[in-house]
Amino acid sequence: MARTLVALVLSTLLAAPAAAQGGDLITPVEPWQATNEGGLCRAERRFEAGGQPHMVILEQTAPGSRFGLAVAGPALAGLDPALPIRLGFFEAGPLFERRARIEPNQLFAKVAVVRNLSFFPPAGEPVARMDATVLAGMDRISVTQGDTRATFATGPLGEAASMLNACTAQILRSWDLDPAVQYGLQSGAEPEEQAKLAKQLRKAYPASAYRSLQSGPLEAVALVDPTGAATACKVIVASGFGDLDAAACEAMA
Repeated sequence: MARTLVALVLSTLLAAPAAAQGGDLITPVEPWQATNEGGLCRAERRFEAGGQPHMVILEQTAPGSRFGLAVAGPALAGLDPALPIRLGFFEAGPLFERRARIEPNQLFAKVAVVRNLSFFPPAGEPVARMDATVLAGMDRISVTQGDTRATFATGPLGEAASMLNACTAQILRSWDLDPAVQYGLQSGAEPEEQAKLAKQLRKAYPASAYRSLQSGPLEAVALVDPTGAATACKVIVASGFGDLDAAACEAMA
């Protein structure tokens, strides 16, 4: 039976009114670079402003239209971790309000990370990969919060999207799945009862792991058949503890 891939965590951008995207342009000093260390697909690019290093990273852990974004550099030093930021992707376009993980960084001064971005709200079936044509019309990434306004002159983001698509296609091949087939089969799917899944995950936490205080970040996806039944589980980011990874996959099956 044909299988289709589904990521279990979905979110959408919340649109905010359009606003001027101020701040000096932060310009690139290197072309986009593709990496896939640790099973993560990344398109990253180095920038510079006032002689100081900055960075933009687009990241995916599995095929789909959703991606993570990290922006870093001294231009973001004024960001407050307790407040949301607003993101813009083309001149005079709308700004999108999102919560970000904002942390200090020794090299870049400040880093802001936003997860689960998508330009395809789940009104219909989600897209199985990033639409490079759509992102080709977006040529900057602006970050605004209060008096902090930073604009990264990325140029068309379609190139970065194509890099991520190529990387995630290779992930599918590593799972013995044909990317071309999966792009045609993928459809929206999520647990029928989110609360039940959360309860199952808590219940699956091994007693031995609890006693040993084992914990760690874990990301996994489920492969489901056309009826929605789970047929397999793939760990994307391992926790570092085999028992925890196995228990999570068992709860998702």
